[in-house]
Amino acid sequence: MFYRILKSPPGYASEEQYMVCAYKSFDYDSFEVSMTNDKGSIFASTLDDARRMIPSHACRLPFEPQAQFLELWEE
Repeated sequence: MFYRILKSPPGYASEEQYMVCAYKSFDYDSFEVSMTNDKGSIFASTLDDARRMIPSHACRLPFEPQAQFLELWEE
């Protein structure tokens, strides 16, 4: 499973700046689900909050941020 940390599109509130999406493979078409925080929201206000939405056993992969796509993780 791959996890991508994405910057929310313009216009979202300050507490809705990041999202984490899970994918079956590296391909964008393999989208599975948007991860949620402990309050059930798909948004995070900080990168650290977004990282907490990723399973603890996942590893961050080397990746250069591109547009809204900030970090890549793999389980």
